[in-house]
Amino acid sequence: MLQHVVYIPSREKVRAMLDVETKIAVPIVSSEPPLARQVEAARAAGADMVELRVDLIGDAAAAEALLRGPRVMPVILTVRPRSEGGGWTAGETERLQLIERLGRLQPGFIDLELSAWRSSREAVRIARELCGKSGGNRLIISHHDFESTPRPLDGIFDELAATPAEVIKAAFTARDSSDTLRVLDQLQRRAPRRNVIALAMGEAGLASRVLARKLGAFLTYAPLSCETRSAPGQTTLDVLRTRFRWDRIQRSTRVFGVVGWPVTHSRGPDIHNAAMAAAGVNGVYLLMPVQPGYEAFAEFMDLAATHDRLDIAGLSVTLPHKQNALRWLQARGEQVQPLAERIGAVNTVTLTTAGRWRGDNTDASGAIAALSGVVGDAALSDRRVAILGAGGVARAVAFALSERGCDLTIYNRSMPRGEALAHELRSAAKEWNDRKDQDAEILVNCTQVGMSPQTDASPMPPQALRSGQIVFDTVYNPPETRLLEDAARRGCRVVRGTDMFISQAAAQYHLWHGMRPDRDVMRSALISDDAG
Repeated sequence: MLQHVVYIPSREKVRAMLDVETKIAVPIVSSEPPLARQVEAARAAGADMVELRVDLIGDAAAAEALLRGPRVMPVILTVRPRSEGGGWTAGETERLQLIERLGRLQPGFIDLELSAWRSSREAVRIARELCGKSGGNRLIISHHDFESTPRPLDGIFDELAATPAEVIKAAFTARDSSDTLRVLDQLQRRAPRRNVIALAMGEAGLASRVLARKLGAFLTYAPLSCETRSAPGQTTLDVLRTRFRWDRIQRSTRVFGVVGWPVTHSRGPDIHNAAMAAAGVNGVYLLMPVQPGYEAFAEFMDLAATHDRLDIAGLSVTLPHKQNALRWLQARGEQVQPLAERIGAVNTVTLTTAGRWRGDNTDASGAIAALSGVVGDAALSDRRVAILGAGGVARAVAFALSERGCDLTIYNRSMPRGEALAHELRSAAKEWNDRKDQDAEILVNCTQVGMSPQTDASPMPPQALRSGQIVFDTVYNPPETRLLEDAARRGCRVVRGTDMFISQAAAQYHLWHGMRPDRDVMRSALISDDAG
């Protein structure tokens, strides 16, 4: 009978782990499949260690069996109380006893909450014994805030830094990407001196998980599946390594992203990251949700401009911030290209080599390219055009077609806003309910109606579409919207939002990187069903 050898990382081994690049820890939150099998799956997927969430697993015996058996990688032992977002509901005495019993099996790392370190002599004793010179473990002291990201953050990080922990960890709930940037600022300032884990939880915290490697964090957490997340906002190990190219991220990696609210539907990360990978560009493109309103946008941009070590070099700007972007650039005296100034909306922000910010609008050229690809460039002049919407995309499309001499009619839910755009273009504005009576040669939807996840909606009743009419939907997710399906059935010629999306993104890519992207790579990434 073969004798199993228990893997116990030596002090030297664990010490060496602290001196290498940022690691990936896979959380284990269930006893099924068997724990040993989950650990092996994590190793095979490229993880460096696992976090054994005994509080969520709910089977202390299974956890003990794992720690007594053969292991292929270090384990972070965590028994998190409910007060810090965990699943432990029994008493504190029982929790500490369990940590002590399992900790004596030398998992490698033990995660203890700062609150316990503050208030419990028994917790301090156990931590010192298990993580001292003879304990064989390294201590992580952590703080979790599932409500907010406080202002300022220095006090919490200073208190963590004052402990004898080998690794300090702080996780906060981000309301939007401004909170995430503040957490990342703490990481980049403290990581050179301490082993730090600094994370923003929730949808807005994605950048903190991906950029952990760039800024020298000790580790980031990535589950094997969405179902095994141990905290809000965690992205899977596969998505981390494929969509966001984790293994390519370096300290010198430049950061790009899409700013809007919401942005979860955006396929920008898919196409931009794929194009950068194909060209060998050292960059990563992220989702950056920023709450509506100029103040929220200005706060985010001020943080991005101030913390230059984050290397934010270019941003796509989508609803509702295109006009906010123009306002922010103008307020700072930054450069705005004449077309974007005329349109009154910026969808691309670039940090130039001179260290100044520049605003462009690539929606206009993207819309013309998409229409020209279907009807021909010459056929765009002097047409009757109905435009649905009066926001940033509508402004770009309207100005581009106005320059071609088209006769425009604006239909918008807010009549005053529609009239304001029509006045600028010396065109007409009509009530939203009048759209069903339009007789335009070209119909352009510039609203969000029909965008994922509301894919059953359409901005037009099917009977209002006429055979031979050109119907252009600027929505690109999904590629075949309800409007385009209805238009095809009515005998219309359709122009897909995917064509505009790729064209405008290619123009952004050129502004940021000084080269043309491979559009076939972008298109393949956009239509891939496997995109994260």
